[in-house]
Amino acid sequence: MTRSKCCSKRCIYMYRVEGGKVEADYVDWDKAKIHVLSHVIHYSSGVFEGIRGYVTDKGVAIFRGRDHYRRLIRSAKIYRMLPEDYAPEDLKKEGRVKTEDLITRFMEITKDLIRENDLYRKAKKVKEEGKMANPFVYIRPVIYRGYDVKEDPILSPPLGVNPLNNPVEWFIATFLWDDYLGTTAIERGADVITSAWAKNAPSTTPFMAKGASNYATGQLAKMEAVLSAMFRDKDVAGKVKDAINKAREKNYEKVDLSLGLDDLLLPVESIQLTVSGHVAEGTGENVFVVMYEDGDPTKATIYTPPLSASILPGITRDSVIRIAKDLGYPVIETMIPREMLYIADEVFFTGTAAEVTPIRSVDGIPVGDGKPGPVTLKIRERYTGIARGKVEDPYGWVEYVEV
Repeated sequence: MTRSKCCSKRCIYMYRVEGGKVEADYVDWDKAKIHVLSHVIHYSSGVFEGIRGYVTDKGVAIFRGRDHYRRLIRSAKIYRMLPEDYAPEDLKKEGRVKTEDLITRFMEITKDLIRENDLYRKAKKVKEEGKMANPFVYIRPVIYRGYDVKEDPILSPPLGVNPLNNPVEWFIATFLWDDYLGTTAIERGADVITSAWAKNAPSTTPFMAKGASNYATGQLAKMEAVLSAMFRDKDVAGKVKDAINKAREKNYEKVDLSLGLDDLLLPVESIQLTVSGHVAEGTGENVFVVMYEDGDPTKATIYTPPLSASILPGITRDSVIRIAKDLGYPVIETMIPREMLYIADEVFFTGTAAEVTPIRSVDGIPVGDGKPGPVTLKIRERYTGIARGKVEDPYGWVEYVEV
């Protein structure tokens, strides 16, 4: 695979069609652009992935990268974007493309981008400088319907709901990210709400595809969470409000919330329900509920919504189910009523960015003891140990990038 060096040391790989010709190469970060009339901007005709790379002593450990790319290709297929529409020409054999060959090419480009963008060294540097608490490499590939006009675009622009006349394009970007829901959420549990914005019904949007359109209501639910606040003790509300007003007068140079920080709940995420009112997922995470038998955490059963609940078949979700079963926990995929979140002994999120994040309150109601539970912590320890290369990887999930 031939490639051009980036001048800025910040690269994105782009596969685009211009004038009927494919232009595929590593481009400087600031030059990675698409046309404003690209179909994806107007009609959400795009699918994507989020892949995580951990900074380890052996290099950057990409967690289940091939599985993520396999899901990306499947997502595109659901939207009638076939590998033959966007695979590099050298991968097309008699007009067909082998999925595993395309996955390998995507992985090669990803590893090259991580090296070219010097993310291993940069991650260590920002952590040492205190700019990020737990930096990791985030990989974002996108396949989408673009824009290409060979004739006068004023007379016949390729814009309309029908996407079949628009070229299929894609790109891969890599950069650093920090704890998705915040370090506090990881350490003591996340505060969440159940959103008023329901997930689309299964017959309206294909949720087995990680499509851009699936996240339209998720955006509303996310904003609903981060713009809300709840108090365990209402008397604290006024004191906190006064502290914020004083800080506002000083341009927020210092906000003293010590008056009631433990009583202040600042939700960082929403849990969306199905149109029938059952638990679906977070705006970017799958949900698990833990119930003890007779209050004994060693006799716990884990529940999670099924695919029919309009959820994404998460890669981390699959990993956690397999880990939990191997640890001896029964895992049941079933429809979960909203109120089960309130009476559960433990609830936690899973996701590429969220990893395994405990939930300490739902709608202001404490989950269990209001702190991360033993089942969640045990699964999280096992998951992160494998992903970070600290324990044996019996599943073959980790692939290293030498740096």
